[in-house]
Amino acid sequence: MISSAARDTKLANTFESCRITSSLARSDGIQVDPVVKSVYKFLDKLTFLDWGLTSDWHVQGPRKRQKRHADPLDGKRALGTAGGVDVQLLSSSEGYGEMTEGSIERLLLYLKTLETVVLAPRMQSVLPRRNARDASRPSIGTTDRSLNLTPDSTFIDIGSGYGKVVFHAKLSAKVLRSVGIEYVASRARMAIDAKNMLIDGKHAFMTEEARTLLRDGCHLEHKDATTCGEFNFSHIYLYDKVFSVATLQLLAVQLNKSTYKVLVSYNRLEVWRRHGLRNVTEVGAMTMRTTGGQSFKAYVYVKSRTTERVALE
Repeated sequence: MISSAARDTKLANTFESCRITSSLARSDGIQVDPVVKSVYKFLDKLTFLDWGLTSDWHVQGPRKRQKRHADPLDGKRALGTAGGVDVQLLSSSEGYGEMTEGSIERLLLYLKTLETVVLAPRMQSVLPRRNARDASRPSIGTTDRSLNLTPDSTFIDIGSGYGKVVFHAKLSAKVLRSVGIEYVASRARMAIDAKNMLIDGKHAFMTEEARTLLRDGCHLEHKDATTCGEFNFSHIYLYDKVFSVATLQLLAVQLNKSTYKVLVSYNRLEVWRRHGLRNVTEVGAMTMRTTGGQSFKAYVYVKSRTTERVALE
């Protein structure tokens, strides 16, 4: 049996390793695939006018948006209509911009090794060993490698906007399926059109592999996510910073019925619990940067009660 002091030392070393990993991930050393970077630029050019047509924001060009006036209702309207709840179209999410490609790449890299970086060391540190030799090697089957984002994973972005994160997950992580659901009709339509344009072979930056990846297993649709029922994907991404209380409550009911492994949200655990989400454990937090120059924490949750949170400051 590993002593309490040894276990605490091992856990502290694990936390320090995670902090170092996060620090490196935030540095300029993060490399985003050139195809992915080009896709972001393409979408910026394609969609920047839509920001002005669907919101109350001045549009000066891609990633240059300024609010015209303060709206006391901003951030308080729900995203869709479901379950008899009176909901209105929310246009204030533009105030936060979109996550930068560097932040999303860093998040995807973290998710690719979620089991090994965060979960496995903690689980193994509390397990009894038969002898000293066993204590020096990992215990087979003590962790769930399906928590990692791999080519066998299925990924969904709820509130996917123009599809950047959906495309990024498919092109960078090469997941089996990458799906986006967007409530605002103009954004959903532009995301679908963008996908078709990217795979038609007319853009030099798109490689044959990239076109094939987007053609196979990448899907975008216009839909109210609160009416979708279960989200049976291994990894769920929610840019839910401005989701209304009504929307979060409806999504919590659906998530409780879903068979996901990992949930990424911009709401803290106590917020989700207040809205009814059950059977999740927070295992990590990562600072994300928006195109609007703001920083938000993305919280990583798993359907597990055996791990402790590792904050990636």
